[in-house]
Amino acid sequence: MIKVVVTVPGTEPVPLSVERGTPIQRALAGLPSPEHPWLMAFTDHHARDLREPLEKGCRLSPRNIADHEGIRAFRRGVRLLLIRAAAELFPDAHVYVDHSLSGGFFGELRRADASDAPVPVTPDTVEALKRRMDELAAADEEIVREVAPRKAVIAELRTKRDFAKIQLLEHYPRDEIVVYRFGGVLDSFYGPVAPRSGLLVPFGLVYYPPGFVLRFPTSARPDALAPFTEQRKLFHIFHEFSGWIKVLGAETVGGLNRAIAGGGAKELVLLSEALHEKKTAEIAEEVCSRSPVPRLILVAGPSSSGKTTFTQRLTLQLTVSGHRPVAVGVDDYFLPRARTPLDEEGRPDFERLEAIDVGALNADLSALMRGEEVHPPRFDFKSGRSERLAGTLRVGPQTPLIVEGIHALNDALTPEIPAAEKFKVYASCLTQLNIDNHNRVPTTDTRLIRRLVRDARYRGYDALATLRRWRQVRRGEDRYIFPFQETADAMFNSALIYELSVLGKHARPLLERVPESEPERAEAERLLQFIAFFLDLPDEMVPSTSLLREFIGGSDFRL
Repeated sequence: MIKVVVTVPGTEPVPLSVERGTPIQRALAGLPSPEHPWLMAFTDHHARDLREPLEKGCRLSPRNIADHEGIRAFRRGVRLLLIRAAAELFPDAHVYVDHSLSGGFFGELRRADASDAPVPVTPDTVEALKRRMDELAAADEEIVREVAPRKAVIAELRTKRDFAKIQLLEHYPRDEIVVYRFGGVLDSFYGPVAPRSGLLVPFGLVYYPPGFVLRFPTSARPDALAPFTEQRKLFHIFHEFSGWIKVLGAETVGGLNRAIAGGGAKELVLLSEALHEKKTAEIAEEVCSRSPVPRLILVAGPSSSGKTTFTQRLTLQLTVSGHRPVAVGVDDYFLPRARTPLDEEGRPDFERLEAIDVGALNADLSALMRGEEVHPPRFDFKSGRSERLAGTLRVGPQTPLIVEGIHALNDALTPEIPAAEKFKVYASCLTQLNIDNHNRVPTTDTRLIRRLVRDARYRGYDALATLRRWRQVRRGEDRYIFPFQETADAMFNSALIYELSVLGKHARPLLERVPESEPERAEAERLLQFIAFFLDLPDEMVPSTSLLREFIGGSDFRL
């Protein structure tokens, strides 16, 4: 027998004695039923599938759909419902999960052969898929978990014509892999999956040409689907990038690894960088095509989106077009530390609009646009105060001002500037590269890995400190950035198809040093499992003008 202590937030710890090898879900069976069923668990800060056996004494912390990790297990299970429904109804096609959209995943059907050509989707197609998914959920079937030899899995996948997953596993560094069987479906995910189909409600599937959107509840409201919000601009950017990487044959990590192993990495790097230059030039041309040219260019985006390098590049492109912008730093307009609003946990919340002296910012912007001199402020983060500099700033009557900050798309930041004088740019790392046809590379994971590497290199923060801060950063993005992204006049996708092959070797040792005793160890292990899929690329292949240099160092831009 082994000793296990079950810890559920808000309740007293429950000690249990169970036989060694008892599955986690069986150990939990004798406890009072929670409001929402358990979907996964942690054992001493390690994420575990409920079907895994308990081999030693531990703290056992189960999670359900109301928890961040629990809803990840829920979403993986709902994807399996969709994958099986498609396999049964359309045996000559397979599901391709493309990217996030309106709190769900956009997907499509493709031919289950080497062509991987799109299969037309109609409202009737989506209705049939949803009906079959509902039937599978109602049947409450077991989702079987197995640990299988990698080569055996590859052999079985060949019979199922799952070429994207075969490509991925060709270079996977481990001899065994966790797979899930659900009916005739064989699949893999990087993280636990809900144990039964009956646990996978509610969900939605809506027609969204040329495919569909698979919809989920949120951990804050687990019993209902969030309202569907149209995001056409974001959708366009995702699909623009998707079409480009299809041409390169590197739509998935398996395709990327095959290109790297085959000597095609240099071309991928050069083409990725050329695309960034092209898109920056197009945005500059759009600014200059306005008559009159907008005086205020506002750049916003979530953490680690490469806004700083993008702004430098945009400045160069506008200068080439006859305009030399001047940057105004929103961070220099922070209120004194004593007046900074606090978050829910009583900590200074620098991400709220109320942390900025909006009145002073607008007064200075208006004065500059009138051709007047101002004494710009400089915020000292050590003292927590802003002081006006002795020098003055004055710009010409046609000189654009570039304002970069998380609130830049929110008109409440610049209420005194007429809308006709503004041009808004949303910059974000909108990763279109997928792990395989059923597993996305989340844009938040790419940004988190960028931040881990940058924080360690430039800010003296270890991975533990960055991971601890990340939840608060994401909360601020959800409140202050994402609601305004569709108001942008232009969007810049800062993702680089090859970047995780470069960042992975920097992030790996940082994540490995997260202590086993810390709750953040579970997130570190998830990210380590994720970056294990990527073959490494040397830093020397990254141009000195690349946006990626903002994170790994060696940039030619003044950052």
